[in-house]
Amino acid sequence: MAIKLKLLIDKEKNRVVLAESDKYFVDTLFSFLTIPIGAIVRLSSQKSNIGCMDALQESIKNIDSQYLQTEAVKEMLFCPRSTWEARTNDLALNVDTELTRYYVCASCYAGSHPLISTVKNVRCRCGKVMGKEVVVNKPDPVTNGINEGVFVKRTMKFMIGDDLRVGPISTMTFISLLDKLGVRDRAALEEKIVDVGADEALNILRRMLVSNTPLTDVFLPKPEAVEDAFHALKLSDEDIAIDKNDTGKTMSLKLLISKSKNRVLYAEATEDFLDLLFSFLSFPLGAIVNLLRPGCSIRCLDNLYKSVEDLSCGDNCIISEECRAMLLDPKLSLHSGCENQILPVVEAAPKTFDISLCVPCVYCGRSCHYTSYRCFKSLLLHFINPKLSDAATETGGGFVKGPKIMFMVTDGLDVEPLSVISGISILDRYQVPISDVQERVVSVGQDQALSLLKAALCSRTVLSDVFCGKKVDQSQIKLERDQ
Repeated sequence: MAIKLKLLIDKEKNRVVLAESDKYFVDTLFSFLTIPIGAIVRLSSQKSNIGCMDALQESIKNIDSQYLQTEAVKEMLFCPRSTWEARTNDLALNVDTELTRYYVCASCYAGSHPLISTVKNVRCRCGKVMGKEVVVNKPDPVTNGINEGVFVKRTMKFMIGDDLRVGPISTMTFISLLDKLGVRDRAALEEKIVDVGADEALNILRRMLVSNTPLTDVFLPKPEAVEDAFHALKLSDEDIAIDKNDTGKTMSLKLLISKSKNRVLYAEATEDFLDLLFSFLSFPLGAIVNLLRPGCSIRCLDNLYKSVEDLSCGDNCIISEECRAMLLDPKLSLHSGCENQILPVVEAAPKTFDISLCVPCVYCGRSCHYTSYRCFKSLLLHFINPKLSDAATETGGGFVKGPKIMFMVTDGLDVEPLSVISGISILDRYQVPISDVQERVVSVGQDQALSLLKAALCSRTVLSDVFCGKKVDQSQIKLERDQ
């Protein structure tokens, strides 16, 4: 389904001044806050240009499964799911249309306490793989349906700025915006109606994370605009203000630094540091803003988040306080958290509930959609944790095996098992003599973890930014990566 969007364009400067929309487009914009960053990278085929996130997910794809806790970890990190998928399925325009699939063990699903998994071929307690796909019929009590709106009420009309500030239509706000943008001549403005489909919505999502003008970038693309535009967003020099509950957890990290360049070449890390980095991919955008505020460097994302904060249920904009809360502080999907997580992120509550499973009819063998009620079984399902090898249902566990397995993490968050040959190759790439190399051991606590998350979204020199306090020329980094 395509959505009609009315744009007001400054012809002289070839830019979008603002857009007018009903609930459908705003629902799609607000749904971006529930999408995990790893899902955006996957949807962009590892070409999102969001800091180092492409490299981080590519490392997961390339790493040998023997270094991961289970085979399922790759799928969990490559296809992280949204906790609010059931609600966003009601969107008129949904960016991620790939639905979660559910699997059971063909031998055990009819037992008294059957297990279910969202990852195919996880081992059941009986030792067999859970490869039998089933359709889960469960009502979502918070879904109001497309006609009632998903996040905002269906009667509302909104103004959306080029930087994704969203608010109710207001003449005073419009005049103030024109003044702020320096638009003096009404004749310089023209209206344009555009169709927004899945491709355009995904491009807006991508551009809002690497640009301050996503609507202009998508609907009025400039020929001279470069695709690799991550450098448009600058990592803030200000310290992140920590006012959250510190978990108190720390870990050690050994850095190899070029003394003359004051730059991290690579880090030698154990599984706990990799668990931290890999977990970033499972964080929904709304949770990332909530963690980094007030120091979030991605202005459009922060604007979208603040728009939800400013809209309330009392002004007939947001459907409910529950909707507002799920956008401002979305939880990680079930079992995607890590036991040794340093950051104060919260995983969704375990799912154990009575539902109906659609299973092949014992009489005709066909799907229950074509047969009678006999095809339905009411079962109490327990979702297993794919990170744990014993088909356990409790939360916890990590992504990477340990201890005593060392990994190499480059400044751009490329990850591979520690290798002397690879280390020498990095020295050659940056033309650093061995005499210029210095070892440094640093402690990573909550402050450093937040700085790593922030840098991973906006920079290609994450470790140097965080541990050397020096902003590296990002254009030079692109040249080095292309060599």
